[in-house]
Amino acid sequence: MTTVEPRTEFSGSSKEDQACAKLFWQSLTLHPPIESRLVSGDVHQRLPKAGPGKQLPNYAHTKTDDDPKLDQFLSRAHGEMMYEESIKLTQKAIQRQETLYTFRQQKEERKKKEAISQSVRRPVPEEDSDHDREEESEIAAAMLEMDKFDEKLAEKGEIVMD
Repeated sequence: MTTVEPRTEFSGSSKEDQACAKLFWQSLTLHPPIESRLVSGDVHQRLPKAGPGKQLPNYAHTKTDDDPKLDQFLSRAHGEMMYEESIKLTQKAIQRQETLYTFRQQKEERKKKEAISQSVRRPVPEEDSDHDREEESEIAAAMLEMDKFDEKLAEKGEIVMD
């Protein structure tokens, strides 16, 4: 399906006006000048079509005849690798279990030592609280004595009490 561009008709115009309008509309389609083209659009200047080409076969993807001895060797080697890997994993698991067992033993020993040290600890002596009470009573007595002294001075008129 082709689309036809709408045409503008210059009916009733002179041939000179029609030629001028035609030239104007052609100048709006900006084609590059022939001098600026690098290659001629001529068909003879184009390169010839490429031939089918020679592609070497890819031997990596070709099916080879399997040798039964090779298959046995490869399967045995794979089995040995899997066996060695399982031995390594088993050894790591055993080592982990031993480490966890050692940690548990150390934890139990710590708990026993803490229990022993808790029973040996002395209770906080009551002397500190008695000592604090004695200090408080001494301070209270000193304050009372100062109040009495201030009252005596106030009676004599030497100091004014608030």
